[in-house]
Amino acid sequence: MEETAAQFEIPGRFAAASSYGSGHIHDTYLLRFEDSAQSARYILQRINTQVFRDPAALMDNVSRVCAHLRQSLERERVRDPERRHLRLVKTKEDRTHWVDSNAGHWRCFHFQEGTRSFDQVETEHQAHETARAFGSFAARLADLEAPPLHVTIPDFHDLELRYAALEAAIRSDPQRRAKSVAAEIDQSANWHEKLASALRAEGAEDLPIRIVHNDCKINNVLLDAETGEGLCAIDLDTVMAGSVLADFGELMRTSSSRSAEDEAGVAEMAIELDLVRGVARGYLTDMAARLTPQECNALPLAGSLMAFENAVRFLTDHLSGDVYFRIQREAQNLDRARAQLRRVELLDAERDAIRKIIESALLEFQTANAP
Repeated sequence: MEETAAQFEIPGRFAAASSYGSGHIHDTYLLRFEDSAQSARYILQRINTQVFRDPAALMDNVSRVCAHLRQSLERERVRDPERRHLRLVKTKEDRTHWVDSNAGHWRCFHFQEGTRSFDQVETEHQAHETARAFGSFAARLADLEAPPLHVTIPDFHDLELRYAALEAAIRSDPQRRAKSVAAEIDQSANWHEKLASALRAEGAEDLPIRIVHNDCKINNVLLDAETGEGLCAIDLDTVMAGSVLADFGELMRTSSSRSAEDEAGVAEMAIELDLVRGVARGYLTDMAARLTPQECNALPLAGSLMAFENAVRFLTDHLSGDVYFRIQREAQNLDRARAQLRRVELLDAERDAIRKIIESALLEFQTANAP
């Protein structure tokens, strides 16, 4: 680890390294460097090139997004701008990442001191601040100049392709698990038909294409450790062109319930409308004035859409042998799939209430931002 860290423009002496975080994809380490005056920490990551097959394009995106956010924050004269965007540490050769002798691709960021992250939402304030941070992130990237960002994962939120992958996994059934999850397969088929129809009715396929984060969940935002203010969106690997439904929907999926993503006790799960209100008011603080009427009309479906997409992905991975999402116990991806299918059901049942909350937030912020 010390040899890898030495490739980056980090002042001081290497002191320690340890595994860090709860991410499913990359190998992440917390570094500590010291000099005579102080100690500083950094995040070092080995990029998963099985998931991100063009790491140079990925890091070009990350570098451009970080630079644009810094410029936007400085232009707005925002307080503590360095705490509100990821700061990439270049290599000693002024590159965005380093490639080792085994073709491992490594990158490094400054550690954001005085912040916390959570794996699941606990309060309405957390839901609000997480969503507000992501809404501000999307608003600041709205004027990112050409060229377009690289597509880091093709068809990342293409529901039809995700569902086709599930059907292929069912047919091939490499682990002989399909029979044991027949109920989940049937549930998925029913929700696929119902949600596809609802999305067509809202014209979701014709929504504007924007630069979005594409993975808006609470553990991808850093909150101020003392105040809980949402400061900095992290995990920028999937930032690329997409639909607002992906970001708002992922927030609604992950921050509308206090249950874990792999919650085994699905019967006790519930959608909590105070958390829904936090998500809606937070995200729309900076985005309400930017959304089209068609986007606004489709927002109440977004949570169900993303819960279903994730259910499909988890179930596909369970059938395929847990090759994409890391697991810490047997059948964890199946538990994840069951929990997300339950969230689809619960979010759909609360759609009218969710719509009213969204409409209230839109009215509040569109009125506040009117000329």
